[in-house]
Order: sequence, then structure tokens, then C-alpha cells
Amino acid sequence: MLSGVTVLDPPNTYIEKMVELWGKIRSSIPTASFKGRRKIGEHCIIEHNSRISDSTIGNRVTICSNSIISESKVENQASIGPFAHLRSLSEVKSKAKIGNFVEVKKSIIGSGSNANHLSYIGDSFLGEDVNIGAGTITCNYDGFEKHQTIIGNRVFVGSNVELVAPVKVGSGVLRSVPAQRSQKIFQKGRWPISRVKQKNIKGWSKKMELHRKKTKSKKG
Repeated sequence: MLSGVTVLDPPNTYIEKMVELWGKIRSSIPTASFKGRRKIGEHCIIEHNSRISDSTIGNRVTICSNSIISESKVENQASIGPFAHLRSLSEVKSKAKIGNFVEVKKSIIGSGSNANHLSYIGDSFLGEDVNIGAGTITCNYDGFEKHQTIIGNRVFVGSNVELVAPVKVGSGVLRSVPAQRSQKIFQKGRWPISRVKQKNIKGWSKKMELHRKKTKSKKG
């Protein structure tokens, strides 16, 4: 505080010794918690009930209330929360936004990209200026292994989209349209969209159980 860090309620703010505070202007509202080996840049705003551990926070970052960040990196001018969760090995690039009730795990969120509402992004790479609509999730786990989702630059993903990994979305398009075709599609004014009729597959559970046993035997 003597160095210029603003702490609004010191008795209710917990800061471990290993934490490095670089900035001169910072608001830490009541019940914020800073743990582990962590660095926080200049001119950041960190609101109440936030918990940050073993992470690096850049300059002019806003972390809204009730957000959890662990083993992650947030670059300059990014915005996190409220009620956001950055799990281990996540990286939010400059000017990107992770909004309310969004969870990110082992993913890179490109510069200027937004995931504003109610989404899960796991084992993914998002390029620059990507929009993730409300209710969108990456289905990264098939019951046996984790798979990656790759989304190119300037992709607009609408609401309630399930990206079933492994999947790659080319730059400037919606859903899994190959990048080399995307410009031609948009020049013709087309919009790729999928509406699939439900199928009920007989014997699916038996096939899955057999696959599970084979996977366990290989790992064992």
C-alpha cells in the first residue's frame, strides 16, 4: 500500500508472500485472495471474492467479482468475469474477454476474442477476434480421451453450438468449413449451417463398453 497499491479493505484481503504486485493503481475489493507464485501488472482492477493463484496478470486487466484464476496467464487489457473460471494452462490474450459463467481449461483465447456468457472452452485454440455465443461448449472428452478444438481468426460461433472435438473451424467462417473454401463460400453469400435429425443407434452401449475395456487394457 505504501508503494501505491490501493486495497479498499486490507483486513479482508489475503496476499501471500510470493505474490508480486507491479502496479501503482489497483483496487482490491473485500475478500479477494492472492495465492502462490503470481505476478500482477499495473493499473489492474480486481473485484471482491476473486481468487487468483499461480498465475500471471498483465497490465490494465479487469477481473470482475467472484472469478477464479489458477495456473493461467491473462495478457494486457483483458477482462475476466464476473463468475468466470480459468483453470490450469489457460491463456487469455490481450483485449480478450471471458464473461460471466464461462469456464476455460487448457486453452488459448486469441487477442480481441469474446466468450461472454455461459460457455465452456476446453482443450481449444481460438484465434483473434473470435465470437463465442451464449451456451456454446467444446465437447473435448469422448469418454476415453481429450481432443482439441481449433477455431481460426474472425470466426462467429452462434448460441447453443456444440463443437465436437477433434474439429477445426477455418478463419472467417461458422462451424467446420475448411479454411481454403471459406472465402469462396462467403463471396457467394452462403451461410454454413447444420440441422441433423435425431438417430437412435441400437447396441450403442455394448459397443462403448467393449471400447472402454480395450482402452483400459492398453493403458494398463
